[in-house]
Amino acid sequence: MKHFLYKLMEFINKAPIISGIKVGLIISLFMCVIFFISWWNTPLGTELEKITGTPEKGILQASLEETLIPDIKISPEIRKTEVPTETPSLNSSATPPPETICGGPETMYVLVTGVDSENYIYGLSDAIRVARVDFLNGKITVLPLPRDMYVSIPVVIPGITYAYTNGKLNQAYFYGSPGMGYYDGEDHAPGLLAITIGQNFNLRVDQYISVNTRIFRRMVDQIGGVDVYLPDDIYGHYFQEPVLYQEAGSHHLDGKQAEMVARHRTLIGDFGRVRNQTILFKAFIKALLTPEGIKNVPGLIEIYQNNVLMDFTPNEISKLLCLITKIDIKNDIVFAEFPQNILEEGRVYDKVQGSYMYVLLPDHEPVVELIADFQLGRWP
Repeated sequence: MKHFLYKLMEFINKAPIISGIKVGLIISLFMCVIFFISWWNTPLGTELEKITGTPEKGILQASLEETLIPDIKISPEIRKTEVPTETPSLNSSATPPPETICGGPETMYVLVTGVDSENYIYGLSDAIRVARVDFLNGKITVLPLPRDMYVSIPVVIPGITYAYTNGKLNQAYFYGSPGMGYYDGEDHAPGLLAITIGQNFNLRVDQYISVNTRIFRRMVDQIGGVDVYLPDDIYGHYFQEPVLYQEAGSHHLDGKQAEMVARHRTLIGDFGRVRNQTILFKAFIKALLTPEGIKNVPGLIEIYQNNVLMDFTPNEISKLLCLITKIDIKNDIVFAEFPQNILEEGRVYDKVQGSYMYVLLPDHEPVVELIADFQLGRWP
């Protein structure tokens, strides 16, 4: 960019035109540069609001005591845990910051959600992932967060809840949807979900991407479908009975088929669905990085620009794309599995819906420790 501007200025100075026109050209040039820099560093959506504070000690615990069906073990209370940071050396001020790949930050945490809706006015986040992007070591680690984890959501449902609303993690996205009107942050559903994750588990989020079901189908179709190997049969529901949708084995899936595989959890539960979503995500990346897939990138960009919620700047997107070209996709993109042994199945009374619902009760201290290790790059 600097070389180009220098050459252009040199050309203007040497051009046989009168001084007034030269001044006009120079002013126009700098205005274009300022506009480009402004656009280059402007988020493509509403930025996440700053996360401040943590839930009062014991809010979730007290609620569980009131709402749990008898004989279900109560998970430990929410407690404030410091966000993990590396201890700086005494001479850290004199030490230059380490050089990162593609000029990115040392780490970036991206909240990725798949929304069970045809739009973004309403919807539950049926797929929730946080990607740790390491620009120092050239590695991307993707952590799935079970959508059924029982959490305290920092929003009030008028006439029903006070201070906090307890519910499933994916309900945080739903309550933050603009159509619900409960959350007044301009970052809407992704923002409330990010705050909920931060306040319950001290998991930092920098940016977000939300994709709804309609756009997911279009993206898969845009790259010509995906090739997958499904280790288990996929079942759907028909009149409360399981019905075979896709047999185990190798398949080429179009957008609609991939959507159904990503959504079905009959007989396999949420953890089985998470594994199938990971299979689809890996297949999508593999298809995208083929010569044929690369030809479809312009079409994907067009879909993203108009239909995907995100707060990345073009500058940040360019750094992410640059990083992906410099790492080993097979070995340097790691998909973690959330340990089932630190979650317990249970049923709690949901005041908003007025009925009992299935939840996963987090053993809070091990969950927070696990996420701390994730943020420090020590797990998995």
